[in-house]
Amino acid sequence: MQVVIRSNDFTITKALRNFLHSQIKRSMAACSRNVESITIRLKDLNGPKGGIDKECLVEVKIANGAPVVVRKQSTNAYQGIRQALARAARVTLRRLRKARKHNSPVEHSVTR
Repeated sequence: MQVVIRSNDFTITKALRNFLHSQIKRSMAACSRNVESITIRLKDLNGPKGGIDKECLVEVKIANGAPVVVRKQSTNAYQGIRQALARAARVTLRRLRKARKHNSPVEHSVTR
């Protein structure tokens, strides 16, 4: 699984990068085999003004499927990352379950 982290608005520190990788590993553990890549975009919407201005956008590219895109805003970048990744993992798992359900062979009962 390829991981891309982008931010134009603030510096990604070593601590933040380590946090991102540990959260990705933890949240995507159940579906990592089917995930081709994860792109995380971090933004500071209001700059130094403060408020609910940290945005985390997570895009999960699933093998043979449409990407999952989740956007979360928070006052704290760490909290936004945690919430966005948790939601992205839930949506990804749901899509994978639906795909398996629809692709599984249909059982036919035979009566004689």
